[in-house]
Amino acid sequence: MTKSEAEDFVYKSYLKAAKYQEYNQKDSEKRHPELTKKLIREKAGTPCTVVTGSKGKGSVANMISQILQTKYKVGLMTSPHISDFCERFKINGKNISDEAFIKYISLIQPEIDKIDSEIPENICISPMGIQTLLGLEYFNAENTDFNIFECGKGAKFDDVNNILHQYAIINSIFLEHTRELGGTLEAIAEDKAHVITGEQKCVFTAEQRASVLAIIQKRAEEYKVPLKIYGRDFSAKNIRFTNQGMCFDVDIGGQIYTDIVIPLLGIHQAKNCALAMAFCKEILGDFDFLAVKKKLAELNWPGRMEIIAKDPLIILDACINSASCKNIKETLKFMNIDKITCVIGIPDDKDYAGVIREMNSLSNNIILTKSNNPHYVFTEKQCKKMTEEGIETIWTNSVEEAIEKAKNDLLPVVILGTTSVISDVKLFY
Repeated sequence: MTKSEAEDFVYKSYLKAAKYQEYNQKDSEKRHPELTKKLIREKAGTPCTVVTGSKGKGSVANMISQILQTKYKVGLMTSPHISDFCERFKINGKNISDEAFIKYISLIQPEIDKIDSEIPENICISPMGIQTLLGLEYFNAENTDFNIFECGKGAKFDDVNNILHQYAIINSIFLEHTRELGGTLEAIAEDKAHVITGEQKCVFTAEQRASVLAIIQKRAEEYKVPLKIYGRDFSAKNIRFTNQGMCFDVDIGGQIYTDIVIPLLGIHQAKNCALAMAFCKEILGDFDFLAVKKKLAELNWPGRMEIIAKDPLIILDACINSASCKNIKETLKFMNIDKITCVIGIPDDKDYAGVIREMNSLSNNIILTKSNNPHYVFTEKQCKKMTEEGIETIWTNSVEEAIEKAKNDLLPVVILGTTSVISDVKLFY
C-alpha cells in the first residue's frame, strides 16, 4: 500500500455511498457512528479529552498538547490538514511518519472492510471513524499518556465522540454547518453538547451566548457532570497585541498567571489559551508555569492569522464563515490596519458571500480564487452573486494569480479560505 492508497482508503466507504445521498441531508440522516462504535470503544482506554465547538477547536487542542507535554507523552488528532494528511496525527507535536500511517491503515483495513461489506451501498463508514481508529491504534502502540481528539463538524453523530473520554471541551459555538447540523444556533449547540456523555470527570466550556450556555448547562446537569465556564471559573485578562503575538494573563479560580505570550494573533487566541490552561491545570494540578510558558511560546499553528510575508504584509487565515470575520477585523484594528486587499477562496457551498460582505468595508479590492483540490467546487458565479448585491469582486483561477494581483495594490493582503486554499498558499511560499 502506498501513502496515496492509504489516504484514499479513508474516504473509500464515504465516496461509495455519496452518490446515493442527498446533498441537503442532515448528519442525523446520513452519518452512522454506531458502525465504528464497538471497535473504537475496544481501542480506547488511555486518558483522553474530546474537543468540539464551532471555531478554534484545533487551536485549543494544539495548546493543550503543548502544555501537557511538560509532563506527558501526548497524542493529538486534529482535522483538516493544511499540506500533508499526516499532520492530523501527532505525538508530542511530531507528525506520524508516512510509513507508520500506511502501517496503521493496513492494520485496521480488514476490520473496516468487514463492516463495509455488511452495510447497504447508500450507507458509509465516516472518514472520521476511520481516522479515529487509526489514531487510537497509533497512540496505543506508542504508549501515549494522554490523548486529545478534535471532533469534526458536530458531536452527536461524530465517531470521535464514541471514544471513552474522561474530559470534554466545548469551544465557542456559533451558527455554522447549518445544512448538516441544523438551522438554528440552538440546534447546533444541542448537537455539540452531546460531547457530554456522562463519562466525564469534568467539562470545560468557552465563552458562549446565553442560549448556548443554557443548553450545555442543562446537559451537564442531566448527566451530573461538573462544568467549568469561561468568565466564571477561568478567563484571559489584560490582553494586548505585541510584535511576538498576543500577551495576556490567565485567571484560573483566582490564581493569576501573568505575561503569557503566544505567537498567534487575535484576542480569541488569548481566550482559547485560557480555556486550554484551565483544562490542563485540572489534569496536571500545580503545573510548572515557566515550562508551560515556554511551550506556549513555541506554538506553531499554520493558517490561523498567520503572517507569511512582510513586504507587503500578507496574513493567512482558514476562515470560511462570516462569524469568524469578527476576530479578523478585531485583529486588524489593533494592528492599525484600516484598508486591505482581501483574497477569498471559499467553495460555492460554504459561506463565501457572508465573508465577502463582512470584509467589504475594509477592502480596496476583493479577489476571489480557487484551490487546486478537485473535491471542492469554486465557480465564477460567486462574482455574479456579489455583483447583484452591489459588491464588485475580481475572479482568478489560482492562488498564485490572486496573490500577484493582490500585491499590485501595495496594501496589506489578507487571504481567507478553506484549508485547500491555505495549503496552496503555503506551497506557493
